[in-house]
Amino acid sequence: MTRPPLEGVTALVFDFDGTLAELNIDFPALYVRIFELADRFGVDRSRVSEGYLIELIDEMTAQLPDGRAADFYSAATRLVVDEEVASAGRASLFNGTRALLAGLRKRKIAVGLVTRNCEAAVKTVFPDVEDLVDAFVPRERTLRVKPDPLHLAGTLSLLTVSPARAAMVGDHPIDIVSAIKAGMIPVGVTTGKISREELISAGAVLVLARASELEDYL
Repeated sequence: MTRPPLEGVTALVFDFDGTLAELNIDFPALYVRIFELADRFGVDRSRVSEGYLIELIDEMTAQLPDGRAADFYSAATRLVVDEEVASAGRASLFNGTRALLAGLRKRKIAVGLVTRNCEAAVKTVFPDVEDLVDAFVPRERTLRVKPDPLHLAGTLSLLTVSPARAAMVGDHPIDIVSAIKAGMIPVGVTTGKISREELISAGAVLVLARASELEDYL
């Protein structure tokens, strides 16, 4: 008999945007603004290889001398935070999110939330987040964000749960890859912009239509 994918799981760690809530950040427009800022600061685009936005800003910052680096980094991160918070002001949690998290905690399953978003954006949509999760780790609370496994490893440390007893639930291949790197069970949901097939291709062992279906597998 095949072992159920979530058998023995004692912790669930969730992504936020696209998994528990719908933010719809305008990333194409945000990239344009970041590149325009980089051009003003004299960043050499030919030396930039990173695709993810936060890491892209770090790579650009590393090109600049100390004083200009600090100014560029401050301006670039402000653009990102402003867009995230503006998007959050138009966003909402998916139906069933609070009920899911509350139900998991009643079942003594530890709950974490990790996100590349800033804390202010999450709390704009979900002001009581820390009442419903045991560990909340937005990007300000980790040295490196997912897909770097440090983001998940730090969260599991807060939950005092081993990776083998934990699942990461997310809507993007970043979440699946992060889970695999961290030794966790990778679970996908199709409430974002990524298809079931793409999530499976990334390594998801279980793909659900929405996070609220998880309780049927525990």
